[in-house]
Amino acid sequence: MAGDGTEELRTGLSVRGADGRRLGTLVGLEAGSLVVERGFFWPQRFTISRSDVGAVTDGEVRLLGGAALRETHTGAPLSEPAHREESSAREPSGATVREEGDDVRVPLAREDAYPLLRMRDVGAVRVRKVVRTELKQLTVEVRREELVVERLPVQPGTAAAPERTAGAFEEFEQIIPLWREDVEVVKRAAVYEEVHLKKAVERRTWTEEVPLRHEVARVEEEGDARLDTGDVRPDPHSH
Repeated sequence: MAGDGTEELRTGLSVRGADGRRLGTLVGLEAGSLVVERGFFWPQRFTISRSDVGAVTDGEVRLLGGAALRETHTGAPLSEPAHREESSAREPSGATVREEGDDVRVPLAREDAYPLLRMRDVGAVRVRKVVRTELKQLTVEVRREELVVERLPVQPGTAAAPERTAGAFEEFEQIIPLWREDVEVVKRAAVYEEVHLKKAVERRTWTEEVPLRHEVARVEEEGDARLDTGDVRPDPHSH
């Protein structure tokens, strides 16, 4: 091993490659090798030879360039550590849990509701004219001529005027026309009323209770583990 910090190796140190990228946490020391673990929910362990350790400074183990990483059980060499390609395949579909260094970020989702207005037909109003027939009584005064015949007696011995006796004993005929008034009913259309049709928008308040879901983080202690919640409020429904 190069460097003078070998005696400072201890579990819990962060292990970084020659390029400064974090590879995991030192969790064990074996003869001639270091056991490193990476990952939080699906941890993966691998070993690094002590000869690949460059230095131990500032609480971190720095490796030399070209350090060989090997599986703890099989001893097979590992490729350059990637961002959890193997563990990501084992995550549930849709999981969004991310690991960034020693931090694990668990996003919490909630449902929001907003009204979406859609116009739809609720019916129709049909307007049509219907002809009604009603009886109306018309009263009007009509006139008519009649021939009135009066017979006036003449006193006996009264001398008749010559013009009265002219044409005596001759046949006589005269036609006297008489007239009357008849009623003829004439119909004509007239507008007596107008019906105005217009639309009016009615406004009312719509209220409905919508069940919305939201996620909360439930963190529980097991065994002798101690939990420092800091400013995080515990879930009131966790018990």
